[in-house]
Amino acid sequence: MSAGGQVAEALPGSPAGLVVRFQGGRTASGPPTSGQANMIRCVLTDPPEHMNYGFVLTVPPGKTLDDVVAAVVLLISRHESLRTTFRDGLQHVAGEGELVIGVHDSQGSADLADEVAARLQAVRFDPEGELPVRAAVTLSDGVPERVILVLTHTTVDAVGLSLLRVELNRLLFGETPEPVTAPQPLDVAWTERSPASLKRAQAAIEYWRTNLERIPRSTFTASVDDGDNDWLMPRLQVRSTVAARALGRIGARTGVSRSAAVLAAYTLLAGLRSGQRTAVALAISGNRFRPELRDYVGPLAQDALVPIDLDEPTFDGVLRRTRAAALAAYQNSRFDSDALIQVMEEVQRSRGVFFARDIVFNDMSVHGQGRRAGRTEEYEQDVRSHWLPEATMPTRVSLWVRTVEGEVDFTLWTDPRCLPRADAEAFGEGIARLLIEAADRDVPLSEVSGLTGVVPLERGEGWTTIDACWVHLPEVERLVRDAVGDRPFHVTEDGGRLVCHLAGPVSPVEVHTACVGRLSGRMAAMAPHHYVVHDGAPASPDGWAALPVLEEGTGR
Repeated sequence: MSAGGQVAEALPGSPAGLVVRFQGGRTASGPPTSGQANMIRCVLTDPPEHMNYGFVLTVPPGKTLDDVVAAVVLLISRHESLRTTFRDGLQHVAGEGELVIGVHDSQGSADLADEVAARLQAVRFDPEGELPVRAAVTLSDGVPERVILVLTHTTVDAVGLSLLRVELNRLLFGETPEPVTAPQPLDVAWTERSPASLKRAQAAIEYWRTNLERIPRSTFTASVDDGDNDWLMPRLQVRSTVAARALGRIGARTGVSRSAAVLAAYTLLAGLRSGQRTAVALAISGNRFRPELRDYVGPLAQDALVPIDLDEPTFDGVLRRTRAAALAAYQNSRFDSDALIQVMEEVQRSRGVFFARDIVFNDMSVHGQGRRAGRTEEYEQDVRSHWLPEATMPTRVSLWVRTVEGEVDFTLWTDPRCLPRADAEAFGEGIARLLIEAADRDVPLSEVSGLTGVVPLERGEGWTTIDACWVHLPEVERLVRDAVGDRPFHVTEDGGRLVCHLAGPVSPVEVHTACVGRLSGRMAAMAPHHYVVHDGAPASPDGWAALPVLEEGTGR
């Protein structure tokens, strides 16, 4: 196969497939982009089903296996990210090489392609020694039916995957592709090392530090432990043509973009449900706001931290705050991930909380517009929803937006421990219903529960707010117990601070370090702010004040 997409000889490989050759442009090496560096770490440690992306396309009628292979090879030749491996701290772009394309006889099975995709997606990629793309084709009586492509997160993010899906589909139909005008990852990496880019990256780290020191560590705080969580999530798809029209009127009335309006409704309902005055969303595609990166095929998967203060009387106020917060977040969403991890660890120790990635917003609509225009009357009911099969997603609640013009179409992923199905249905449909109501008027926040059915969570005994975070005191006690073992202790709340009395001898720094080290995955726990080490233990919790004090301190 050649870089121009002309079919050359496909060499017979193993019985499972064909070995095909690709030729791209340059052979080159250089530093990884900040997005690639971030994803390499995740690909090596996170479950492969979270780090590998895949899609299945139906082959157009009349196409041969050679046609399908040629389309796949041309796709690889056009995008350096599909030919890039990583070793010795560098990315290495292969100008040519080989790829095995699996070939499978469907034998009448309509599900074979999906099964093959799942198998390919379940195996961890080796960023150092393996091309970051796996391909396969299913045949029926020698005629190609479906083509499968699986890529790792070092290669694309969700928007990049959408771009490749559209492009491969066009190639399968025999369209002549336009030249690639977006930068290749190696070009982005060198740009990121310019003085101006380095200055922006440092400013982004400071932006994160400032916000991490003040925002709630989670929004959907619940008394759960992620130790054995498989992150298998129910998914609710919500669609509404009426909400799409409403977004247009909201924009005309307030100047807020469609994407920001959806984000505002999402975070407002999250804050309402959880009883938080500030809701924190992590947007994972907003850092494509620069025009030159709009069609970039590479990972820009660095979170944009969007804290939205909800202390407003009306929804218009939340819309304005969301617009400002999102703009600031997107401008600070490219950074050195190692530096950010260090900042997060410092803040975790100083505040005694573990920052949870629990509200995610992924707006892919910029690459999905125009698909749903001209709906017939049967789709004109205001809001429709249905449950999709469960899938894994390591967050509490995620909103993946596909379209916001012609039809609002999004999928809500929910952790049932934090948002049971009945509540999730009200939440997902409530986003659309709030937008519809806000089309022509400024909705008072006092009316939102009645409009959407989303009501504040009732928290029982032991719940309190400390340092902008919901905290469950029994969970704090369990955290300390796991940290100190059989040593007697007692935790109290004193003026918005958690004070831990415990029997010595022991160092406050030692105990605090042990508590902080066990915070991960505990949504409702917080490490104590102050430790008082006593000489011995009292007979009852009320007796600690009478004991001599050996040492006290913050442990921070």
